[in-house]
Amino acid sequence: MRRMRWLWGGALLFFFSVAMLYLGMQALVLEKSFLVAQKRVVLEDLAAEKERLESEVATLSSLERIRSIAEQRLGMVPPERVVYAVVGKEILGKEEGEAHVAYHPGSKHGKE
Repeated sequence: MRRMRWLWGGALLFFFSVAMLYLGMQALVLEKSFLVAQKRVVLEDLAAEKERLESEVATLSSLERIRSIAEQRLGMVPPERVVYAVVGKEILGKEEGEAHVAYHPGSKHGKE
């Protein structure tokens, strides 16, 4: 009788331990799932912020906007003529590089 009581007590303790282990593992899985869901939300927010910032960079760096700011705020004007300078010993056939300046009258900003 006594042996039977120990056997039932041991079996009950074993099943209780297994149940607690199972519940503990389920709680851990649930916690990790919640953390993954939170990280996904943060990731989606960051992806949306990245797209917004890329769009803003594209808008702010447009050539038309930069030209407008240069002309209106900074008082800059397009050049009256375009001058090309070619430097290099390969081009000039000399030992040391020298500058060669040429005016191009057909440039789109040039005045004739």
